[in-house]
Order: sequence, then C-alpha cells, then structure tokens
Amino acid sequence: QDSGLRLHYVTRGPTTAPLMLLLHGFPQNWFCWRHLLQEFGTRYRVVALDLRGYGASEKPPGKDSYRLEVLLEDIRQVIEILGTPNGQGEVTSATDATAASPKCILVGHDWGGLLAWELAASHPALVEKLVIMDAPHRAIMTGFTACHPSQLLRSSYVFLFQLPWLPELLLSLADFELVKTILTGPWTGIQNPAQRLTEQEVDAYLYSLSQPGGLTPPIHYYRNLF
Repeated sequence: QDSGLRLHYVTRGPTTAPLMLLLHGFPQNWFCWRHLLQEFGTRYRVVALDLRGYGASEKPPGKDSYRLEVLLEDIRQVIEILGTPNGQGEVTSATDATAASPKCILVGHDWGGLLAWELAASHPALVEKLVIMDAPHRAIMTGFTACHPSQLLRSSYVFLFQLPWLPELLLSLADFELVKTILTGPWTGIQNPAQRLTEQEVDAYLYSLSQPGGLTPPIHYYRNLF
C-alpha cells in the first residue's frame, strides 16, 4: 500500500485472468472463501483478502485506522494493483494499458458486503460485477429499520460493540465460546451439525482473533459506524 500497510491475501488462478476479489465478514478471514478459490480459480485470478485488522494482515492501532474511507482505500489499491483492464484479462496493447482502468468482479459477505456496496458506489469504474451476500445496502437497511423497529433488537450487538473493552471481554470468555457459536450455530443456515465447520476449521478463524489485542481491530469496524 501507499501507506506502507501490509495486507495478506491468498490467490488462485492465472495472473492474466480477470480479477475476482473476495471480501470476508466478521469474525472471519480469507479462509471462508477456500471453496470459491478452488471453484473459480480455473477461470479467474481469485484473490481472498484478509481485510486490515484481520488474519495475517497488519493491525494498526486506534479506532481511526478502521474508518470506512480508510477501508475503502485499501480495497481500491488492491484492485488498482491486481486488477486487469476492463476485467478482461491480459493487456494486449499499449492503447489498452492507457485507456482502460483496472476492474474486478467484487464479492462481499457481511462486512465485506457493506464495503463492496460502498466501493462500487464510490468507484464504479473499478467494478465489473458486484456480488453481495448477507449485507443489505446501508440506505435500504436504514429504511427497513425505520419501518420495522424489531430490527433494532436483532442488531443490538452493534450497539454493544460501541462500548470500550467489554465486547472483547465477552467474546473471549470461555475460550472464545461465543465466537465459536457465531461460526457454528444453527443460524448459519446449515441445519445438519455434521456439515458445519469442524474444530480445525474454526481454529483457522480463532488463531488471529485469540492473539493479544486480536479482537479489537475487527470490533473497531463497528465502532466507526456512528
């Protein structure tokens, strides 16, 4: 990055293929996209990014390091560096290189979906296609909540996350039992427990979160919502 921050990503597919950029949610990391890396790696340059503060990406201190505009700038630079002109693969001429801007297929889930919405709105030239999972547009969410106050109760954790240190404490209690429940509970949509994440797969998410201070950067995302 221009700022010197180091972001970690896992990639699969030819470097000359169109870029498919995958943005994870809370409390995950690049690992949640492992199956899509295999599925689409034959046709695209698939990049599963660890957002700043997550996984093996650097975790700068302070709430301001996780403001929305800072997160969007991270993603913009990743697309600028790894993307291919017009999303069509290898540049074939000098004219293509100067006239075309990098593009990608942008895929986001949860927090990654919120960022994908915002990036597509602020930098539409960088996004060839947009795929969103479990992340309504902020304007739609605001309007829905105004008409359905019960949504405030469902989103009450967002208000809890505004508090200092308490969210980190609650999530880390009993060997991160609450985080494990978030990742493996029935609300994941997988009703058959045998098909949910294994203990080893859950550990792939917990390793970074369980490091000293590992929960604070992801929670700072929420602290910058208001």
